[in-house]
Amino acid sequence: GAVYGILLGFGMMFPNVPLFIMFIPIPIKAKWLVLGYGAMELFLGVTGTADGVAHFAHLGGMLFGFIMIKLWEKRAKARQKDDGWQDFY
Repeated sequence: GAVYGILLGFGMMFPNVPLFIMFIPIPIKAKWLVLGYGAMELFLGVTGTADGVAHFAHLGGMLFGFIMIKLWEKRAKARQKDDGWQDFY
């Protein structure tokens, strides 16, 4: 789950970075790779075709990564709007 959270964070912060998957010589943008992995985990979790793997834990990691990135973006925007007076208190 944690790896999928980091994967989603990378896909959100650098969506157009071309990535190469081993044995596929075509570059794939990070955003499409992350969406593909998420869709694959959702499909495998709903159908139950791969027993012994916690697919919904992977999706939970992606959800947690999404929430963290959004909170960090919100905090960064709030700091940019800050007028600087709070630094003196």
